[in-house]
Amino acid sequence: MTWEIITVLLIIGALIVLFAFEIFPMDKISFFIIGALLLSGLVSPEEAVSGFSNKAVITILCLMILAIGLEENGVISWFAKGLKILKNWPAVLVLIVIMILSGSVSAFISSTAVVIVFIKIVAELKDKYGLLPGKLLLPISFASILGGSCTLMGTSTNLIVNNIFMRYTGNTLGFFEFSMIGLIFLGTSIVIIVLFYAFLPKGPKDQLSEKYNLNKYLLTLKVNAGSPLIGISLKDSFMFKEPEITVLRLTRNH
Repeated sequence: MTWEIITVLLIIGALIVLFAFEIFPMDKISFFIIGALLLSGLVSPEEAVSGFSNKAVITILCLMILAIGLEENGVISWFAKGLKILKNWPAVLVLIVIMILSGSVSAFISSTAVVIVFIKIVAELKDKYGLLPGKLLLPISFASILGGSCTLMGTSTNLIVNNIFMRYTGNTLGFFEFSMIGLIFLGTSIVIIVLFYAFLPKGPKDQLSEKYNLNKYLLTLKVNAGSPLIGISLKDSFMFKEPEITVLRLTRNH
């Protein structure tokens, strides 16, 4: 019996134990198996991700992780503060600026991730500066999709098409292969949406927090000087150990 066989049997045994006792969520266990096989040298990096059927899926996953990282590190809040100058601008100009920004960013980051980021930015602009999000969400979606079509990595569709093109021809599409066409479509969409701005949905009159009584479930806790929470990690506090409490955000130094 070789060491490779022994290692595989050990990994399978650990897998059975983890699944049986549900020590971690199933998705994390699955990634643990991939990582274990890869780090032990039993499979190559290409073989490790072959179960995703396409390499572009891994790229999309990494882009989504990037979007979450931007939110957790406060970049989205910082970006929203930078856009506060728009609060006194005419609504049409705000619409144009938001569409240009979302379209430009989505040319280099997954359009799905850009939409997620800008939805959060619009929500912050609404809460802090009173900008109505209803007329911005649909244009952001359109601009992100069309802006993502300007480059190879702007949208997951382009990545998948490039992978198929490379498989059958041995060549790859250029990064800016279709940028000119994408810019024409993006510019045209901005003009059309501006012309039909009056017909864009205003959004629901009832706020989600009021409609679903979220104030009954959301609390803000301030840690005062001398609190036993000072100096300990979140996982060691009562908030982590209590299963009915979920910490949404931790803010330090404002």
